[in-house]
Amino acid sequence: MSIGELRAALAGVGGLTAEARGHVQAAAGLLAEAAGMLADLARQSGAALPAAEFAQVQEDTEALVRTLDATGDAVADLGDRL
Repeated sequence: MSIGELRAALAGVGGLTAEARGHVQAAAGLLAEAAGMLADLARQSGAALPAAEFAQVQEDTEALVRTLDATGDAVADLGDRL
């Protein structure tokens, strides 16, 4: 594999990483919206709903965004150093 091919592959990985980050951020926004609706519903109905589980999923999603950020940075750094 040539340096040019490697750079192209890294650019592709970087693009896919950025795309994945965008999807995860969109999912995080939808989860936050759903958690808010769930909290409102719980207040209105008095029912015990899985708010804690939503909070954990939101934390996991935020951690995934940070991981994707770090991955994107590492891929870009490697590409820059080639």
